[in-house]
Amino acid sequence: MPTIGIVNIIKGFSIQASLPWHLVDEVYIPINCGDEFHWVLAVVVLKERLIRVYDSMPRRRYFGPSSKIQKLAKILPTYLDMTGFLDQKVRTGWSTIEAYRDKMANPFDVQYVDGIAQQTIGSLDCGSFVAAYAKYLSDGLQVPNDVFDAGLLRKRYAAIQWKYGEAKAQKPYAMDVKDPRRSKPNSIALDEEQLVHID
Repeated sequence: MPTIGIVNIIKGFSIQASLPWHLVDEVYIPINCGDEFHWVLAVVVLKERLIRVYDSMPRRRYFGPSSKIQKLAKILPTYLDMTGFLDQKVRTGWSTIEAYRDKMANPFDVQYVDGIAQQTIGSLDCGSFVAAYAKYLSDGLQVPNDVFDAGLLRKRYAAIQWKYGEAKAQKPYAMDVKDPRRSKPNSIALDEEQLVHID
């Protein structure tokens, strides 16, 4: 993703984000570990400068963070700096939190969460597990350590998607995404004469 795209997401200007990051405690990011067709859930805990990784494959934890998680841990401080994140005082005085003091150049810490439900080795159920982890966490619950029924999870999410599709078909939306209204980034309309055209 281009730098400007990530910066806009952090500020809350993109479709994927409904609030700027300085107004939330945690950010959930599903990450594809591209080297092995596998998904994990990364939860960025902003006040602790920590990335908690929920991985449904137990053997992966022993090899350390994937390269995608390591890159995220390294680039987050740069992007938070670029967006003026630490200057925000609306909900939290970020620059006064111990986790940020004199550590802006350091990568975020990475912690793999133990004792959570795991998929069967060799199955391709990681996407269902990522969705289930996110659901538990967003409801304020701990991810259970017992076995998820992956088939039941797939049926549940398919039913939710079908119900959404049916409801959407009944209402004449002007566009696919029906996001709540939020402030637009400040921009200035330019005259045609001010534009530079490159041939």
